Amino acid sequence: MPEQPEAPSSISNPSTVRNHEKRWLRTDVILLIVATGMLFWIAGDVLLLVFAGLLMAVALDGVSTALAKYSPLSRLWSLLLVLVVTVASLIFLAMYMAAPLLEQFDDLWGRTTDFIDAAIDRLDDFGWAQQLFAGGNGNSDQLADAASTVVGHVGTATLMVLGAVSSLIVLLAIALFAAFNPELYRVGLLKLFPNPVRQRMDRALSAIAHALRWWFLGQLASMLLLGVTVSIGLLVIGVEVWLGLGVLTALLTFIPFLGPLIAAVPIVIVGFAEGTQVGIIVLVFYLIVQNVEGNFVVPMIQHRAVNLAPALMISVQILMGVLFGVLGLILAAPLTVVAMVAVNKLYVEDMLGRETQS
Repeated sequence: MPEQPEAPSSISNPSTVRNHEKRWLRTDVILLIVATGMLFWIAGDVLLLVFAGLLMAVALDGVSTALAKYSPLSRLWSLLLVLVVTVASLIFLAMYMAAPLLEQFDDLWGRTTDFIDAAIDRLDDFGWAQQLFAGGNGNSDQLADAASTVVGHVGTATLMVLGAVSSLIVLLAIALFAAFNPELYRVGLLKLFPNPVRQRMDRALSAIAHALRWWFLGQLASMLLLGVTVSIGLLVIGVEVWLGLGVLTALLTFIPFLGPLIAAVPIVIVGFAEGTQVGIIVLVFYLIVQNVEGNFVVPMIQHRAVNLAPALMISVQILMGVLFGVLGLILAAPLTVVAMVAVNKLYVEDMLGRETQS
């Protein structure tokens, strides 16, 4: 009886092989995503600190490169000049602005607490408010517990300050080393990828650096515009702590969308603490300034970077804030810029073949 030919193995079938390869590719990508997520979950604070240093390095590199392009200075001397000017500016501000600024911040804190106390006193006139706050009135045990809690927080705050100083030193070290020789780290990162992918990754890194520079420029323009405008406007209106509120507004504006909203809270509180009429004027003034900044100035600059959808940005900010605290909230926007540019360059353009806005 003649032997029957063996049925071809499923592995030898070309279509089956391709299916296996695709299935393995999907599994590989899923494992990579899971591993990356676990890494962020375990060492998220450290990675965010490194990213903050790299973001500062990108900003320093962008300014020094532009200065070297339009001046006879080399890039190294341009970077040194930028660092010297930055340090000298910080020293000048510390010498001539720190004392009045701290005094105004202290006054701002006092006015805010006085306004909150006055609001609570008014709420005491209502029955539902009396029931709400009745549990904490006249209870000496609760006051003692609160005092011991405050004492415990003092030690925690001391450790937090030491941790913040050490983190700042690490951040500056990363920024300076990466800014002085960015090609060393760029080439080292590209060596991790195979040759067919290396060129695409190089283009993606260039696009990410370009987008981060313009995003950073847009945020600095927003900070300067809102800080100076709010300070001058409050000074004209007659608010005594105009400088502290202006600096606070400038710092919070670094956080897109949520930052200006957070800055509006102390501004409106201090305005209404001065009087109802002053509060209304301050509120209307801030709304006008913030809308002009958000709808006209920043889009003119950041269209060179990436268009951040407000709903997406706020969602990412809330998520990063819940997972990683204040640092995650601050760095949510540049991380979103990096993610969007990487997706556009590596997936939409290279894999799908669709053009995206450069």
